[in-house]
Amino acid sequence: MSPPAAAPRPPRPTTVTIAFWLQLAVVLVLLGLAALTVAEAVHFDGQIDRAVRLVPDADPDEVAGERQGNIATTLILGVPAVLLAIWLAATAVPVRRGANVARILVFVASGAQLLVCFAQCCSGGFLVPLLVAPELAAEPSPEWDEEWETSTFFDTLYAGTDPWDDVFFPAAGLGVLTVLALSAAVVLLLALPPANRWFVPPTASEALPDPAWAMPVPYYAPPGYGYPTVPLVPGFLPPSQPLPPGYLICPDPAAHLPSGAPSGSPGPTGPSAAAPDDGPDGLR
Repeated sequence: MSPPAAAPRPPRPTTVTIAFWLQLAVVLVLLGLAALTVAEAVHFDGQIDRAVRLVPDADPDEVAGERQGNIATTLILGVPAVLLAIWLAATAVPVRRGANVARILVFVASGAQLLVCFAQCCSGGFLVPLLVAPELAAEPSPEWDEEWETSTFFDTLYAGTDPWDDVFFPAAGLGVLTVLALSAAVVLLLALPPANRWFVPPTASEALPDPAWAMPVPYYAPPGYGYPTVPLVPGFLPPSQPLPPGYLICPDPAAHLPSGAPSGSPGPTGPSAAAPDDGPDGLR
């Protein structure tokens, strides 16, 4: 059995076009966040080099731990942004062409963005130490606390204010909020009824109305030609309207007239019932 034929697709709604451009904007912002994360990693690595130059006898383990933490933080923040950007860029053109699967993938990507932001904000602070130094998960000893407080390397690395940090953190926060807002707008536009009907058009059988109810209801016969002005039975064509192909004609139209209608009322598909025979002079 062949699948039902789809009805002709209407023109693309304006909401889908707007969602397409907003989706591309999300891709650009995500790539910008990834580039900003890499720039922060390069900058912080330079700060580590500066602290090593100022403290030549710095503990190599401390230096290596800071470098590993810098790399881990960059991967945690940058890789999801790049993957989501690729995901949305790959589905943008299919969405513009009306692919419903691509629209579903956009919904999934928007949900993944929320999960990624939640995971980064809530667990990023303690994921990095667990990744670079599992032994730090245990309760630190008093000797470790004293070493941290008296570490010249850490004091030099984190001393003072860095103008770059004053730019990086506000820009990163603004970028994340922009991504979430644009993604929510894309999901809303693609879920509106005009877009939903365009992505999932009805089949030909669903789009065509029932021929029996295609005529205006009720229909009143025109006065002045001997026909009473009574409504015909809904679902039947008037006498002057041509029959569509495959239309069934009732053999006894008078049986479908409303109760109490005059006997001389016209049938749904033919002239009025036969009048009595006239006399030879045309008189009844």
